Amino acid sequence: MNLKHLHIIPILLILFLSANVYSQNPKENWEKYKQIEQSGFSIEKLAIAKAYYDSLNSSAFLIIQNGKVVADWGDINRRFILHSVRKGILNSLYGIYSENGTIDLNKTIGKIGITDKDSLSDLEKSAKIIHLLKARSGIYHKAAAEPSWVDDYRPERNSVQPDSIWFYNNWDFNVLGTIFEQLTQTSIYEALYNDIATPLQMQDYRIIDGEYYYELEYSNHPAYHLKMSARDLARYGQLFLQQGLWNDKQIFSKNWVVSSTYPVSKHGGGGKIGRWYGWLWNVSEYYQDYNMYYAAGVGGQFLAIFPTEDLILVNLCNTYQKDKLYDREIVKLFDLILASKINKPIDNPALITLKTSSRITEKLYQQKLDYSKYIGDFAIDGEKVSIIELNGDLILKDYYMKLKLLPISPNRFFVEDIEKYLNIELDEKGYVRKVNYN
Repeated sequence: MNLKHLHIIPILLILFLSANVYSQNPKENWEKYKQIEQSGFSIEKLAIAKAYYDSLNSSAFLIIQNGKVVADWGDINRRFILHSVRKGILNSLYGIYSENGTIDLNKTIGKIGITDKDSLSDLEKSAKIIHLLKARSGIYHKAAAEPSWVDDYRPERNSVQPDSIWFYNNWDFNVLGTIFEQLTQTSIYEALYNDIATPLQMQDYRIIDGEYYYELEYSNHPAYHLKMSARDLARYGQLFLQQGLWNDKQIFSKNWVVSSTYPVSKHGGGGKIGRWYGWLWNVSEYYQDYNMYYAAGVGGQFLAIFPTEDLILVNLCNTYQKDKLYDREIVKLFDLILASKINKPIDNPALITLKTSSRITEKLYQQKLDYSKYIGDFAIDGEKVSIIELNGDLILKDYYMKLKLLPISPNRFFVEDIEKYLNIELDEKGYVRKVNYN
């Protein structure tokens, strides 16, 4: 992207955001175009995109036009790990709590009292919350859940002033989680449920779908991992497309959306898409004519928003089993989808309610089980896991996530989200002796 175009982008964004009238957000259930042509998409060209999609290792994909579903491919009601898409999710919580006065974005982390395993210098403590949102804190402390390649590029600590350069820094992102919870006195997952998921009528997200991930040998601040379904993630994208407005309620301001998606920093990542970075959102160079911005995570997790087209694309891969999409595959798929849109959607299209299948077909065990006999620490395929009781449910917990167990029998449980069966061997007193996946 040349510098001339960089100066034009925010002007175009502001003009577009102030002028565009967005479609109404989905209600309790998503609605789908009964006839694809009425959405402005070509059936023939979209079939080409679908054929390519079927060749990929994706598990869920959604095309949302004007707040309505054009196409739903795969398991759109299954929760998958979002990985770094979590950062784009945290953005909205900072929008809400900075605009209501709870969080001052210009406050330094030193004044908040942030420290870490290796103490921070006065220079590092002078970084402000806003610098962390932009990944420009200048604090190059090791962090939990950071990619292995980071060590090859990490600058020396205390080598730059805060807000001098951009660096994809999980320390910034993780500490933003710590700061949010410290200043609001609520967990990220509860705030997401109460302030975002509930008003947006998300259909699958629960507080237990979040889990903190610590690597205490590196840092005291955990990553805040999150599971979400494609259909819920699309609602989140629709909220940004509607400039923070949902059912006539301004959840966060239009200015927050513009500021968050303004291309502050350019970096060399992102492959062909090409990345600028705003406030926890990536801004595309390749799709700059669409003013496209996105949140992306390892494995091909993707929430892409095309404001000029009133279009949202969501992709989720089954990273439970190490499936992934490469950048070139995502770009080709997106290009095919964009090429299949040949007209504007018609007014008052024929709509149907989007149908999804149940995630489990077997009948659940109806007799009450003594959960206390299942609780304990175990190993599955060499990995440490725990079975706990939480809010009346039996939960399988590992270092990364919590998974609800649904009883098929006293010895067999369906594990939500990863969608495997857990076989439980009981001893003569009815306590767990051994667990393994079917």
